[in-house]
Formats: sequence, structure tokens, C-alpha cells
Amino acid sequence: MKFTPLSILFLTMAAGILSIGCADFGNNVPENAGTISGNLTGVDAGASVILRSFKNGSLVKVAEGKTTENGDFFVTPEVPLERGFHQVIINKSWPVVLITDSTEAPNIQATIPAENRYLHEARIEGSKESSLLAEYYAVIMPLQDSLVEGKNALRSLSNEQKMEANKDLEMLIAAIDKTSLAFIKENEGHPATLAALEQLNIEKHSAAYKSVLKSLATSFSDSDYYVMLKKKYDASITSRTIPNQPPPNKKTNRKNGQYAAGDEALDIVMADPDGNIRKLSDLRGKVVLLDFWASWCGPCRRENPAVVKAYEKYNSQGFEVFSVSLDNNVDRWKQAIEQDGLVWPNHVCDMKKWGNAASNAYGISSIPHTMLIGRDGIIIRTHLRGPALEEELEKLFN
Repeated sequence: MKFTPLSILFLTMAAGILSIGCADFGNNVPENAGTISGNLTGVDAGASVILRSFKNGSLVKVAEGKTTENGDFFVTPEVPLERGFHQVIINKSWPVVLITDSTEAPNIQATIPAENRYLHEARIEGSKESSLLAEYYAVIMPLQDSLVEGKNALRSLSNEQKMEANKDLEMLIAAIDKTSLAFIKENEGHPATLAALEQLNIEKHSAAYKSVLKSLATSFSDSDYYVMLKKKYDASITSRTIPNQPPPNKKTNRKNGQYAAGDEALDIVMADPDGNIRKLSDLRGKVVLLDFWASWCGPCRRENPAVVKAYEKYNSQGFEVFSVSLDNNVDRWKQAIEQDGLVWPNHVCDMKKWGNAASNAYGISSIPHTMLIGRDGIIIRTHLRGPALEEELEKLFN
């Protein structure tokens, strides 16, 4: 993995900040209002173009179209869009986010990249809020991609190489923070600043969360995306944290686990294999599979390929895995992560086997045990294994 040198990184960041400015929003309603159109270069005719709306912590499909031979597409939802965050995704691989409603007619011009990644170079017309958001993503998404690649590459490095790589990762995080904070400052009161909030650590940048949410409290508070981030901010103020909180009351009518669909997921604060503290609450805004497992658990190891497949398919769309290991041998734990190809960064363990603080608080009596958690921190479903996990993710993302 080759990291961006610091000088180039901050030149890129600075150029991005200078190119992002305030938008002036008009009130003219175009004749084709409510239709999202565009032209895509590098995609075959008949490619699916799905429009999804952000609702109740998930992306909900509202319309679908197909590309023509020259890459044109038109998507018109039957129910008029409400003002908020929406996503267009091409062939389930290349997403782009819009802030729009039924009074606008956004037009997307983009070239499809080789990798399954966000279309950060898309040009958007007909929706000034979407255009402003696209300018921000054009700067931030390449940095985010480098950060994810860097974290995934750490496991194959020696300890000496990890020290240098971690310095580069810290630079990337600093660049993401600085870019996002600058965007928020330059565009106060615009909904696109909510996207910048999601890039920031809520505990470190609580003041930014408070400021943005306050600035949009009257103009955008009805949107689901605002509500989701507001819940995340409120939860950070009154965090329910393991192991500082008392164990919950026993719910004996539930098999293996005291929490079920509809319950709010407890936070988990625990160390990863490198000694870094990771928090489940830091993944608010993502769909998360909370996976209790162990290197010594045969059924867990046999289930891992299904989780890896799901991660590879849906990670680019906002799916994460938070793995809690009930190991008591750090070397075996690390070896199992590498052998099974568990490339996501969120692995935690306190080396207490069945005395694990997280599994005890959740009332876990057997593993593997999984919980699918929505973007709002509410448990969607439990005991998901194999095809059941794939089916649930298919409903959420497609």
C-alpha cells in the first residue's frame, strides 16, 4: 500500500477547500421536475439505475430505470420526493448522493470507474444543494478511500512498518477533519454540511455537531438524515457505555441474548488487536453487523465466509462489521482474523473468553451470535446466519 505523501495530501485538501463555496438557491421549478436524469460513460446499455431515499436510518428503493445505448437514463418516482438525502446507485456498485425533492430535476454526468466506489467525480446540474454536496465529496471521498485501504493493509505489515503506516493514517484523518470543518464553516446553514458531520468523530468534534444541527433546526429538521445525526449527537451526550453501565434486566423469554429487534444497541468500548480503542457508537449512521465469535469456535469460523462476502458486497453502500471476539489468546485471535480474511477494521476483545464484558452485557450464551443494527442504533434483526444475512442486507440496500 503506497500512501499519499503529506505535502501532496494537504495540497489536494487545500485545493478542495478553495473550490467549495456557498450556493445560492433559486425557486424556479423546471418542466421536468421530479425526474432524475443523466448520462454515464463506461457502462453497458441496460445497466440498472436505482433511486433510493434515506428513510428511518435506511436507504429505501423508490424508483428504478435503465441506461440506453448511449448511457442516458431517466428515473421518476411514483411518489414525489420529499426534500432530503437520496441516492442514485448504478448496477448496485457506483453510488452518488443527492439533496433534492420533487421540485428539482437533477442531471448527473459521470464516468464509471474501474473500482466499485462512490462517483466522486460526478457533475450534477439542476440541484444546487446536490451540486454543493458533490463538490465536497469530490475532495473527501478519495481521502476516505485511502484511509480504508490503509487500515486494511495494516495487518500485512511488520511492526516497524505499522508505525510508519499509522503516521500516514493519522495524516489522512487530520486531512479529512480539516477539510470537513472548513466546508462546514464556509457553508453554514446548508444541508450538505450534514454529510461533513458524518466524517467527524462525534466526541472530538461535538461542537461542530451542535453548531450544524442548530443551524438546520428550522429549515431541515424534518429530514430523516438530520434526525439520524441528531439521535447520534443526543446519544453521545448520554452515552450508554459498557462496562460502566449496570447490566440490563434479564429478559428470560429471549433465547441467547437479552436484546432483540426494536431495542437500542448498547455501546461497546474495547481494544482492537493493536491496542486501539474502538467504539460501536462511532459507526452510527452505518448499517452494522455486530458479530460475537471466537477463533476456537468452529461454527463461527465456518460462518465467516458469509460475513466476508456480505462485507465485500455492501461496504461501499454503508455496511460495516463490528466483531467481538470471546478469545483469551491474542495470537490465535490475530491469526484467525488473517486466515479467514476478516478485512474490516473493527475487531475487539478483552481476552476474558466467556467473561467478555460486551457478551455478558448483551446476555450472549452461545456463539456465533449476530445482530444487525440500523443507522439509528436500533437493532433490526438478530440470529442472522448465511443466507438470512444476505436476504436482510438485500432488502436494506437494494
